[in-house]
Amino acid sequence: MNGKKALILVTVIFVLPVLAAKLVLDFGWYNKGVTNNGELIAEEVKADWLSHNGQWRLVYSYPNACDEKCESALFQLNQIPVAVGRERERVASILLTPESSAVEEGTNVTRQNIDATQQQTMSSLPFSENAIYLVDPLNNLILAYPVPAEKSAQVAQSKGLLSDLRKLMKLSKVG
Repeated sequence: MNGKKALILVTVIFVLPVLAAKLVLDFGWYNKGVTNNGELIAEEVKADWLSHNGQWRLVYSYPNACDEKCESALFQLNQIPVAVGRERERVASILLTPESSAVEEGTNVTRQNIDATQQQTMSSLPFSENAIYLVDPLNNLILAYPVPAEKSAQVAQSKGLLSDLRKLMKLSKVG
């Protein structure tokens, strides 16, 4: 009887971790190594029409009426290149506006006029006008940062965007 108990105990010891791992994966209790704070843009979106080629770009499409979210996005566009530090020349902030718009961009933000087809491209993106987009030096839109309504969430988003940008710039051989 002693040998039978030992065999059952050894079997349970080896099967239990495999069963637990299967349950964790099946029920989604494990975060599968996601380290980015923004929303990954799955489809390929090229933005060859953007200025500052060869740099990492933060892009925001100016809405018709600027509300609290818009002001927060403009603040982030202005502050994040400064927060990057010594690699500031690798980052550019771009504010996309229609030609008729009279908006002040800020000291670290470049205003770029967009036409109807470019506006359509931006509005077809998952978060359209309510997000800051990160564009790599090869003109690919890669991450979106939807602008939240609460102040605390906006601060957290700024920190996440800065963290992602620093990580990408560190790992990138381009830009």
